[in-house]
Amino acid sequence: MVNLKSKSGPTKVMPRAKLSKMDATSKWSVVVVTGFTLLILAVLIAFVVYKSVPALHEVGFFKFIFGKVWEPGKNGTGSYGLLRIIASTLMLLLIALCFSIPLTIFSSLFITEYLSLKVKKFVVTFIQLLAGIPSVVFGLFALDQIGPIFVKMGAPTSGNMMTASFTLAFMALPTMITLSINAIESVSDGYRLASLGLGMTKEVTTTRVVLVSAMPKIITAIITGIARIIGETMAVILIAGNSTQGLETNNGFLGFIFSSIRTLAGTIGLEMLENNGRTHESALYAIGLILFFLVIIINLLIIAVGNINNRKYRKLKKQKVRRIIKRDKDAIYEPYKLKVLVQTYTEKRTRKKVHSAITKFFMISSTAIIVAFTSWIILTVIVKGIAGFDPSAFREIEGQRAGIFATMLTTILLVIATIIFAIPLALIVALYLAEYAHKDGKFAKVVRFAINVLASTPSIVFGVFGLSLFVVAFKIPMSVFAASLTMTIVILPSLITTFEDAITSVPSSYREAAYGMGLNKTSVIFKVVLPNAMQGILTGTILAVARIVGESAPVYLTLGTSVRMPTEGFFSSGATMTTQIYMMAAEGSDPKTLGVAYQLAFVTILFVLGLNWFSSYIAKKLDPTKKKLTFKNYWITKYNKVFKHDYKNDFVIIGKHFRAMGRKIKNTFNIRRMRIHLKNSKTRKQIIKNIITEARENGRIEKSKRK
Repeated sequence: MVNLKSKSGPTKVMPRAKLSKMDATSKWSVVVVTGFTLLILAVLIAFVVYKSVPALHEVGFFKFIFGKVWEPGKNGTGSYGLLRIIASTLMLLLIALCFSIPLTIFSSLFITEYLSLKVKKFVVTFIQLLAGIPSVVFGLFALDQIGPIFVKMGAPTSGNMMTASFTLAFMALPTMITLSINAIESVSDGYRLASLGLGMTKEVTTTRVVLVSAMPKIITAIITGIARIIGETMAVILIAGNSTQGLETNNGFLGFIFSSIRTLAGTIGLEMLENNGRTHESALYAIGLILFFLVIIINLLIIAVGNINNRKYRKLKKQKVRRIIKRDKDAIYEPYKLKVLVQTYTEKRTRKKVHSAITKFFMISSTAIIVAFTSWIILTVIVKGIAGFDPSAFREIEGQRAGIFATMLTTILLVIATIIFAIPLALIVALYLAEYAHKDGKFAKVVRFAINVLASTPSIVFGVFGLSLFVVAFKIPMSVFAASLTMTIVILPSLITTFEDAITSVPSSYREAAYGMGLNKTSVIFKVVLPNAMQGILTGTILAVARIVGESAPVYLTLGTSVRMPTEGFFSSGATMTTQIYMMAAEGSDPKTLGVAYQLAFVTILFVLGLNWFSSYIAKKLDPTKKKLTFKNYWITKYNKVFKHDYKNDFVIIGKHFRAMGRKIKNTFNIRRMRIHLKNSKTRKQIIKNIITEARENGRIEKSKRK
């Protein structure tokens, strides 16, 4: 009921509009399915906790966490201490962040604040390419290319902590940079214009105004990257060395950074399928539980960081204002001299130029490193994949019952089965959050938190959950069906988020117009909202398909690793493209084996990048604001861009640019100009000192007169 107060009479009570049977059924169906996603999270936590209890009970919680030796034995024997593995995981994380944080901050600032739209689009495309590379391809590349570089620097083997840290830093970069770019773009242009209007250089504005304003969201991006690094499994197994002895402290600095280590997630991946009994299996579940609680803590930190930084920023802003006011009361400036003071400060160019040059150098270098690394890995996979191309490997891989074609068919079946389960669930939950939920409602907040937790959970935890629940408890054989149920949980959070963004992007005026025409809620959703959100929904679906193709840890535990034709359909077991790459890379450095692995990696990357291109193509096709061209006009436009482009003018512009750079370098090392600059600098400093001294004296005189 709604209360309406009138000035002349008592309160009028207006009845609420009643939902039609169709709307009520739709609403409660959506709520029930949304509740089901919460149930998935609850079952996941409960199941992992239940399976972890025996090990924690037999070993003891503190001994399990702080014990130094991890040597599993049969029938309850052996030692189960995680301290060295935890220390190795944290050190790996720290070194990876030392690489990734500076690259993230400097490249995000350069992409957002300096690049033109065309160049920005080009660089962002490289970042998207890096994001689309499966983790096992990273592992194969690092084992073959990065590891040998560190061996030449003193590492005993290719698999060591530096190889893993360096590789994981670049694996986390796409997520961190994408979120950081969004954070920087959300900073109001008024901040930039005000800073530039006060005489600040572009670089000072970027680093001290824009970066500071975007820092809370950038911290959130970094924390999200931490979750990515901690949860990586298959690539780490290939390149970290996998020794349970922990960090090497007896062979100096090089021995320490090149230690052979094992991470928490890597331990689960290595030992789950070959555990030594009930206690050992339970201990692996307990590691999954630790990872899960780490993810929950990370998500709570993301929520807290934004609130804390906003409060601190408001407090600092007030304190700065108070300090400025206090300083202004101590000095009285004459209008003319104040103008001279501002102008003199503005003309202090040398320090500004040095600061600008250093800042630009770091920003350009960071962006160039990311583009170069992406080019390195993609070109290596393409060149080695084509150079070692063996057509017979498509029919049969040596030592296996089938070939690459069988892994492709298994991958396609997995994609189809997963999408059938995931899309309806994700779409219904997205509709609830976008169309039915109250933004400040407790249930909606719980649902969003659950989605964020699921999104950050390491995929190996889902793999362990799928293995125990679907394969062991429900007696479903290791098959495409069991793997698709597991992969549904893996991709559900990202699908929900993408679908919700697509639905909320539909203008409210469309809904209002539909309601004005007499349509009910259900009709508005199916006839107005979903058709207009179809662009984002299709894009999200295609990107989810790319995620399924590139995933390996959950598939490795629930589908199997034997290469065979999927003759039993969705109940076939076998290897996907990524799991077979992992198996071949783990076998060793045999040139023939690595050649087939690179061939598989080449096919996988083509598949994933093709899906990414297709998602962009669909997005453009369904964009109502984009001008649609006929097939003929499209290719005429492309022909004109290539063959009728004014390349001569491009070389003229490039020549002017290099001549301008030459003049700048010449002027920089001109001794006569340097002497003049030094002389002017001394003069400016003296003028500033005299004006400030005189203003303070005037302030004291005025103060004494008032007394």
